[in-house]
Amino acid sequence: MPERRGGCHRTLWFSLQYDSETVEQRETVGNGALATVRWYDGEPVGDGHLQGQFAALKDVVGDMLDKGVFTPSTARQYLKRKLAERVGDRQELLIPTGESPLETASFGKP
Repeated sequence: MPERRGGCHRTLWFSLQYDSETVEQRETVGNGALATVRWYDGEPVGDGHLQGQFAALKDVVGDMLDKGVFTPSTARQYLKRKLAERVGDRQELLIPTGESPLETASFGKP
């Protein structure tokens, strides 16, 4: 597992219950990602763009789930992949693999 830097992280929740008419409720623990956030003068800065992109991504994925294009599993995998592409190496991104509660896939700079 890569060494983690100290700092703050933004939680990006993968649940689609608010973005899809077919999803009623999803797990809240281990169902998302953590992205690093820069802070200045006690306020988070520089992650508003990512939050907006992630909200739009969830909206589209929710629509695709409702239309039968995605299953809940493929929707989650798509969210993970697209989020990792959007973050790139600008931020540290930690996403649980689902194989073990302690095992994570880390994208970006370690």
